[in-house]
Amino acid sequence: MGVGMAQPFGAASEAEQIQKQMRELRAELRDDVQDMVVSAHKMADIANYVRAYPWLCVGAAVAAGYLIVPQRAVILRPDAEALVELAKKHQLVVKTNEGPPQKKRGGLLAQLLSLAAATLLQSGLKVASNQLSEAFSHNGHAHSDGRSGGVAP
Repeated sequence: MGVGMAQPFGAASEAEQIQKQMRELRAELRDDVQDMVVSAHKMADIANYVRAYPWLCVGAAVAAGYLIVPQRAVILRPDAEALVELAKKHQLVVKTNEGPPQKKRGGLLAQLLSLAAATLLQSGLKVASNQLSEAFSHNGHAHSDGRSGGVAP
């Protein structure tokens, strides 16, 4: 029976040894993950690269600025012959003999009538506005005999 009892005792010590190895492995894994996180933060930090490679960063910024900024517009000042040739090439028709723009008809009398009509319209709107405001104000106030406005007894 001594052999039978030794087996459970050996299995228990083997299980404890496996548990100890697992604890050590977890601790190492935790440290490794923490190191990876710190390393990832350092890799993502642009200031770190600027401190390490300042001239390379300046060159990259200049190249990016050159590619981003648009080119200047080319301004051409063609002469009359070049414009005629361009117009013929694209079959453009240009009318050059146009008269002066037509004047408005009416004159002083039309302007006076327009001014009078605008003044009458403005006066009419003012009268209508006053009458509406009086009508609304009488509905809400009390009568002289102390009753509220609205329906009489």
